[in-house]
This record gives sequence, C-alpha cells and structure tokens, in this order.
Amino acid sequence: MSPSSPQQGWAEYAEYARRLDSVRAEENARTAGIREGVAQMSEHADELVALLDNQRYHLTAFAQKAKLTFPPGAGTPPEGRVEPQTDLARVAQLIDEAESQGADAHNRAIRPNLLPGLSGGLRGFVVFGVTALVIMAVQFVGFATTGNNPDFLRYGVLVPLVGFGAASLLLRVGNKGRDPDLAPAPVPTRLGLLMCFGALPVLFLILIAANRS
Repeated sequence: MSPSSPQQGWAEYAEYARRLDSVRAEENARTAGIREGVAQMSEHADELVALLDNQRYHLTAFAQKAKLTFPPGAGTPPEGRVEPQTDLARVAQLIDEAESQGADAHNRAIRPNLLPGLSGGLRGFVVFGVTALVIMAVQFVGFATTGNNPDFLRYGVLVPLVGFGAASLLLRVGNKGRDPDLAPAPVPTRLGLLMCFGALPVLFLILIAANRS
C-alpha cells in the first residue's frame, strides 16, 4: 500500500477538525441548555418559596384569628432520589391545593354559625317564627289548664318575654362566624317583639274561630 499523500493527510486533518468543531458546538449547546434549564428551575423555585412564605403568613394569621389548630410535626421528608423538575411541579400543585383549601376555610369562617345558608333577615324570621310557635303552644296549654282563663301576666307577658330573650340570644350567637373581624348580622328586634308578643292575639283568634265552627 502506498503511503498517504500530503493532500490526503490534510483532507483527513480538516475532516477531523470539522468533526471536533461540530462535537464542541453540540456540547456547548447542550451545556447552555442545561444551564438555562437550571436557571429556569432556580427562578421557579424562588417564585415557589415566595408563594409559600406569603401563603404561610396569611394562613397563620387567619388560623390565629379564627382560633384554628394545626397538627404537630413537620411535613413528611421526600424519600429516594430527588428530581428537581418533578418535585417543583409537585410543590406548585400542593401550593394550589393549599390555596384552594385556604379559600374554602375562609369562606366557612365568615359564614354564620346558625343556618348559614340563609340571610340575616330570613334567619331572624325563622328563629322568631319557631319561638312564636313554642310560645303559642305554651299559651294554649295555659288556656286548656285554666278553663280559658289564664293569668295574663304569666302567659301574655312573661312567656313571650322569655321566648324573645332566648331567641335574641340564640341569634346573637348564631349570627357570628369564626372570624372575629366580621360584623354579625343585626338581630331584627322589632320583628321578634311583634312575633313573640303577637302569638297570644293570634292564638285567641284561632280559639274563637274554632269555637264558632
């Protein structure tokens, strides 16, 4: 076999140099991509840390205000190999879940303790309405046990007054939520007085109508 000519050696050298430049360019591109990915993950991690700090501050303040307690102990540490990209995505998902659960807890905290699905006025009407029915039942027993001649001071004043006081107290407690900064709905005092002290006249009319029939 004849030795390689200078032209062939130079061609081989140029080809090797070209391949080396190509490999170097690919490696530089790969390294740049890795660096860019690491920078993006680092930036994402910084954003998640800021979100966690802000979320922890608001949740802790809300828990103290609403007198909520958290279970003792920290979170479960990760097991096995840590995959930054996967774990960051999981942390972001957990932050979203905590945000949603925190919003639900806040909505529950601002809801009144009694009949939360009703407005303040309707809640007062229901409570005083039930109280008026109870008062009317007690007054009916008074009519039945005294031969339709009950003590007016007892059944016409004291019983409605006790019922009104009990219903008002129930509404004052029931209108409050777990958030102490939220003003409770006012108690409809006039409506309560009308319904509680109007039970006796209504019962009297019912008895008259029943006797006539």
